[in-house]
Amino acid sequence: MSFSHLAQRLALARKQQQFRKTTTSCGGNQCQLEVAGQSLVNFSANDYLGLATDPQVIAAGMQATATYGVGSGGSPLVTGHSSLHHDLQRQICDVTGQEQAMLFSSGFAANSGLIATLLNKGDLLLQDKLNHASLMEAGILSSATMKRFKHNDLSQLSNQLKQAPSFDNTLVVSEGVFSMDGDCGELHALSTQARAHNAWLMVDDAHGFGVNGAGRGTCAQTHITPDVLMATFGKAIGTSGAFVAANACTIDYLTNFCRHYIYSTALPLSIVGATIKSIELAQQAWRHDKLNERIDYFKQLAAQLGLNLMPSNSAIQPLVVGSSDMALLISEQLKQQGLWVSAIRPPTVPKGSARLRITLSANHQLADIKRLLLALVDCKERLGEGQ
Repeated sequence: MSFSHLAQRLALARKQQQFRKTTTSCGGNQCQLEVAGQSLVNFSANDYLGLATDPQVIAAGMQATATYGVGSGGSPLVTGHSSLHHDLQRQICDVTGQEQAMLFSSGFAANSGLIATLLNKGDLLLQDKLNHASLMEAGILSSATMKRFKHNDLSQLSNQLKQAPSFDNTLVVSEGVFSMDGDCGELHALSTQARAHNAWLMVDDAHGFGVNGAGRGTCAQTHITPDVLMATFGKAIGTSGAFVAANACTIDYLTNFCRHYIYSTALPLSIVGATIKSIELAQQAWRHDKLNERIDYFKQLAAQLGLNLMPSNSAIQPLVVGSSDMALLISEQLKQQGLWVSAIRPPTVPKGSARLRITLSANHQLADIKRLLLALVDCKERLGEGQ
């Protein structure tokens, strides 16, 4: 029977505790949500600064809608590139220090388009093993030769870069903040090594832009200017979409040859207007102070309670539990206590490292953070979990 493998693959996913399905929630992107009539504190969203529901961001999005309408009406090279899109691109350049920027519908589209367009047969792509799935898939589909180096392993990268002279072009790619571990890439050292071997460095700063470097991103925090910078608006900025920033030649090349950009409808005006205001607010120091206070509180109390966290100073605080069964069980028990924490399982993370990916927001109450940690200790004691 045609496509019988679909049901077989789904059955295997269920057996391996890797089956996934969507969950319908109410309440929007905020710290309190409702699922099936139950109120839960949300510890799984990426709205690190709480900007998704900020009144000024909402007002800016509504004003853009009232002025320009809802949709952009076309792709950027036809009619979709408005003065508001232009303003957002200039703002991104001002914040990141890059020469030019362009907008994409998502980070996945940006990463896929970048690698597909920049690299050809005869090129070398070097990626951190923990890079996002969009980067890995783009590399697999690319005609370039892709090699992966162990996470933040500069020695292995150095050995791989010795092969660069045998290739036409070499691109090194790392995340700024790694989405599943919460730690940062060794960007300064990566930049130094890349330049020493006449290679380019690309940074995916989806989880660092708006948070690190006083809102300017992880590259600003580490005092580097990568050859190519990608970041999304769907995390700390609280809206949707993504950007790529680089020198004028690179952006012109992508504008002319990146099919993911050329043949996609431009971002909606409401999103663009909200994003401009949100990036502006993300530069305010008090927002970072508030988030950092919650991160410090979480880490200190977790240590006091004997919870072994991964070495992360970001808003992403993973608790590795090992098996998918255990991660799902703890996630469900937390849900019963009014706490929403997603279980992350293979293949998103390596086999044997299923985890609870806890994310913190500036809008979280300290009492709710304490409640979560006490609930985790309770689960650990009742289930005999080794963490």
